[in-house]
Amino acid sequence: MSGRITYTKAQLDQYFTRVNLPPSKWLYDVSKHDGSFQKAYLELLLKHQLTSVPFENVSLHYSTHRVININAKHLVDKILLQPGRGGYCMENNTLFHTVLLSIGFDVYLVGGRVFENGRLGGMAHCLNIVTIDGERYAVDVGYGPNEPIHPLKIVDREIQPHIGPASVRLRFDAVPGGLKRDQKVWIFELRQTDESEWVPCYCFTDMEFLPEDFAVMNHWPQKDPRSIFVQKLLCVRFTSEGQTFPNLDEALSKEPWSNAATTGQKVNGTLILVGDNFKWRVDGVKVFEKQLSSEEERIMVLERYFGMRLTESEKEAIKGTATALPLP
Repeated sequence: MSGRITYTKAQLDQYFTRVNLPPSKWLYDVSKHDGSFQKAYLELLLKHQLTSVPFENVSLHYSTHRVININAKHLVDKILLQPGRGGYCMENNTLFHTVLLSIGFDVYLVGGRVFENGRLGGMAHCLNIVTIDGERYAVDVGYGPNEPIHPLKIVDREIQPHIGPASVRLRFDAVPGGLKRDQKVWIFELRQTDESEWVPCYCFTDMEFLPEDFAVMNHWPQKDPRSIFVQKLLCVRFTSEGQTFPNLDEALSKEPWSNAATTGQKVNGTLILVGDNFKWRVDGVKVFEKQLSSEEERIMVLERYFGMRLTESEKEAIKGTATALPLP
């Protein structure tokens, strides 16, 4: 870990608090425990991360700087200390990586390519690889509504569970579109039902990427006008069994929703905000959906459902931009 940032006990306490982990589950050194315990604890942390820390790009729209800083120390200030905030892949996975590293997991980061419109994009994604008792698991907390909700055992074509009727798998195959056919990568695929076709979501290499690599990779998604992160506001957070929400019209007039501890509860849904569209899906079924008509309404959604507290200057920063919603 020479030269690599790790979190202090105080910062880990801030993380455990941020993801609503009960104090009885706070742990600072998993290396003292056997593999079975480590796998269960990794599953627990992943569930709490997904249901508490959103996949979002709010800073690219509700800020004057329009900059994404993926330094692990900065992410403490942004994600752990600001209500409701998260980040996109290189933010959330860097934060989670640093937590795992700090408490003794055998973990490293890798780079990936996302499928968009049937084609692979450039290297602009990342995720964690965790090794427990010689078995490796892909752990991703930065892909949005289709990201794996369990650590994925890295085995070719082994079908693994997802939300509702959906399932996921990893396929070890040649790089789609590549000329060197003996050069293989792991392809993360999802199917909505047992009868559906497998759809590739992204692929990743097995080579460790360093923080310096992600500093380079981070430029395109936040600056290129072709990037979905530049074009649209995105915010996604997972929900768990036992959580209920009123329909959106009722929710907009109520107090902010508070995330309850999810220990022992199964992840079963997603809150998804894309541009002016907001919906909640549970076990693959849409529970409600609403087209938002104004900035006021969208900011209320960010507050009520994601717990965000934007400052007045942040709210002002989106006005007049291409992604702003009409004034009420």
